[in-house]
Amino acid sequence: MEQINATPNVLIIDNNPERAILLVEILEASRYNVSAPLRLQKDITDQVSRLKPDIILIGVDFPGQAVLDSVAALYGSYPCPIVMFSRDERPQTIQAATHAGVSAYAVGKLTVARVKTIIEAAIARFCEFRALRQELEKTKLDLAERKIIERAKEMVAQQRGCNEAQAYQILRKMAMNRRRRLAEISQDILSASEILTSKL
Repeated sequence: MEQINATPNVLIIDNNPERAILLVEILEASRYNVSAPLRLQKDITDQVSRLKPDIILIGVDFPGQAVLDSVAALYGSYPCPIVMFSRDERPQTIQAATHAGVSAYAVGKLTVARVKTIIEAAIARFCEFRALRQELEKTKLDLAERKIIERAKEMVAQQRGCNEAQAYQILRKMAMNRRRRLAEISQDILSASEILTSKL
């Protein structure tokens, strides 16, 4: 799921029909697009992927490990804001649910104002977490590319008998001439060197 619509599509997953009906009524009153509720089961991932919700609300009174594993699998294959409505107030359960991918965990009475606030908080938390994760991935990629460039620079300096600053300029010129990124050119040089020096 790439971005959340202005009028989000909400999927309810709940084995309690009364709570599911109440959630549908609350969400429709708040002008959300609501899919027909599903029952919580092991093979729910395929159904969720077909429906493509922006937000998932899961109702479960006392989430055990099997439920939390299902939620983690669902979040892993279809990451989006997940709200869990429960009766279990234990800190360890809340922590385990959050670790499984739940963006907001709520216990207590369901009202229009409360559900809407919880959903908005879940969306905000999910978006913030996604932004942090993307930034971390970019940082890791930048670091990996810097290491490749450094190794290629050392290799060019050794082969050409020049200093590293000059080797860097050689790499830059190659990248510009071939209209490719510096890290790609550097990786090509390392790969070529590995082929030439490897023993068959």
